[in-house]
This record gives sequence, C-alpha cells and structure tokens, in this order.
Amino acid sequence: MRIIYVLILLVATFVEPANAINILQGSPEALARQNKLADLERLPRIREKQIRAFQRSELLVPLPNEQGVTIDYRLSTKYRWCRPKTKDFLIDIGSDFYREFGKKIQVNSAIRTVEYQARLIKRNGNAASNKPGPRESSHLTGATIDIAKRGMSPEQLVWMRDRLANLERRGLIEATEEFQQPVFHVMVSMKYQNIY
Repeated sequence: MRIIYVLILLVATFVEPANAINILQGSPEALARQNKLADLERLPRIREKQIRAFQRSELLVPLPNEQGVTIDYRLSTKYRWCRPKTKDFLIDIGSDFYREFGKKIQVNSAIRTVEYQARLIKRNGNAASNKPGPRESSHLTGATIDIAKRGMSPEQLVWMRDRLANLERRGLIEATEEFQQPVFHVMVSMKYQNIY
C-alpha cells in the first residue's frame, strides 16, 4: 500500500501540476510582469537610506516568524521586512501549510535595497538587476519574498505550486518557481486578500 501511495505522489509531482509549473515558470516576461505590477501599484524601489522611513511609516513591516512561518537564520535582521500585504500573504499561506502538513514554510529572502541587490549580483549570477527597467528585481519594492523549497516533500511541492498558481491566476500574486536557487519567488499585489 505504501508503494502505491509513493507512486501516486511521484506521478502527481511530475504530471498533474504541469499547468501550475507552466504558470510559475521563470522568464524575462515574468520579471517584466512583476515590474509592471510594481509600477501600476506605485511601489518605489527602496534604497538603504530609505529603509527606516518606510519602517516608521509602516510601509514596511516585520516578517512574521510564527503562524506557520519561520525565517532563515542567515537573513540579516535589517532585511527581515516586507509590505503589509506580503505579511498577510505569508501568514495565510504559512498557516494553511502548517494545518495541512504540520510544518512551517521558511522565508529565505524579503526586502532588498538597490545597494544590497548590486552586491548580490556580484556573487549570484541568478540575481535580477538593480537597475530600473523590465529586468529589475521586485525584491526592491518590499512586496516580494522567497519561500524555501528545500525540505519540502513531493506532496508539499504540489500543494504549494497549486496554491501559488491559483493565486496568480486571480491576479493576487506574481510567482516564479526557481530551480537554480530552490525557492518560490512570490511578489504579492497590494490588492491581495485571502481567498481560502
């Protein structure tokens, strides 16, 4: 019986979520959509000297570290901030994931400043640009987080792909499944609301 269950999970991992995988596929067009969304929602790209002002005005709020969400210990406390709607999304998806699997999701990355992104580009060839344009990193807005895939079971990956694809189809997020860096890269729209 256990063998049959494992086979079903493997088939579901590689066959069933094809639509979700296609929707979550990274591309220059996906990055351009994220930047278009940032521009439509008038989200500025944040510089180091602006972080404190964004925090004081609560345009940036602390990442949740409870309710099904944990933060990668390597992420500097300076960058453990995000937009309020992004925090709402993390609490919702983290709580749902925890209820389903008894395990927390992990946030590996959140706000990045223009200057931080410039440093990251030098050591990570997969990092998006810090220069204005369609290839600019959406992390610079504070609306984007990376959720770790490492440690997720095939069943958990299918669940996450389906949930993210559904939210993207509804225009509430822009998400990409990354493979070079094993994360789900998720930009949350300012019109996000929990639909589950």
